[in-house]
Amino acid sequence: MMSKAKAGIVLIVIVGALALVPIALYGTEVNVAKVNMGLNIGGTTAMTVSDVGVLQIPTFTAGLSSVEINVEKMNPYSYMIERNTARTQVSSEDSSDQALVEISIFFNLTTPSNNSITFTLNPGSQGTGEHEVSTLVGPEEGLATAGEFHLTITITIRVTPPGFDEPVVDLNLNPVNRTFTVPAAG
Repeated sequence: MMSKAKAGIVLIVIVGALALVPIALYGTEVNVAKVNMGLNIGGTTAMTVSDVGVLQIPTFTAGLSSVEINVEKMNPYSYMIERNTARTQVSSEDSSDQALVEISIFFNLTTPSNNSITFTLNPGSQGTGEHEVSTLVGPEEGLATAGEFHLTITITIRVTPPGFDEPVVDLNLNPVNRTFTVPAAG
């Protein structure tokens, strides 16, 4: 049986080793790109024509209003916490429309060594209106070296209004291409 003193020392060694994991993985600073996208999804609700009892298909508009990429340095602890708890955030204005809006965002990141890395974000079901989607791209997504990166973002939007079982809009927005530079450590 282990004494309390030995158990305490073992616990301190384990906690100390775990505390060093972020530094061992990423060093003392992590370069990240914070990608912010503005989406606008507008439409009308479905209406029933009372004379014939037919549900009319509403019209919807969808577009990308902005894409910004900000490169910054983070300490490895903040990066690990943010990556694992709040990597992608969506803020939306409240919509009076009850339509279900499904958003899928596809990223294709080309690194300075010309490697292509793809990943997908599904920020969940939203309503219509303005949406701000923010995500963190770091070493886990290919941002591990300094140099010039090319990012292609393709967004798919599916809209299912109230009273419909299937989407009435299944739209791929035009891809957006951005180039950004990650500085060398210094």
